[in-house]
Amino acid sequence: MTLLRKTNNILAYFGGLLFLLAACKMPASPEKYFDAAALNANSVSLFGTDYFVRALGYGKRTITPGAHLFEEQVGYNIQRIQKYLENVEALMPTKNTEPMLNALKDLFRFALESYKTDHLVIAKMIDQQAPGEEINKALEALDKKSYDTFQAKYNKLYDLGTQYAKDNGIKLVEMPTFNR
Repeated sequence: MTLLRKTNNILAYFGGLLFLLAACKMPASPEKYFDAAALNANSVSLFGTDYFVRALGYGKRTITPGAHLFEEQVGYNIQRIQKYLENVEALMPTKNTEPMLNALKDLFRFALESYKTDHLVIAKMIDQQAPGEEINKALEALDKKSYDTFQAKYNKLYDLGTQYAKDNGIKLVEMPTFNR
């Protein structure tokens, strides 16, 4: 009886210890940090007019009256960015990863705010078949309001991510850049 009680106490101790370890954030591999930060940033790499034209095909797609195609696509992007942000917030920052993770969170929060407001308004305009001139003015206003700030945040993350990859032996494949 005493041996059984001690065994149960030991199992309870180790079970509690395992629970405690599972609840704590543990540092991830350099690749995991890089993937979470730099690669997930691709989900917002197109922003403003670029997002509507290049990602959603504005001007190239036929819009069916009553459809909410553009609004739904912006909604899906919002959900995707929120999920990526949750995944990043679940990572334990380290001395070496904190600047990169903070830059990503800053970029995602900025992009989310714009997608939830300005991008969504423009998507609704497109779905409701507002005149092209109105939509183009809204796109211009969005770019004027937000694009430079977005680009600065994106470039900061890109620079931090590139340096982090070099410091940790992560091989990068450079993609072509596009001029606006």
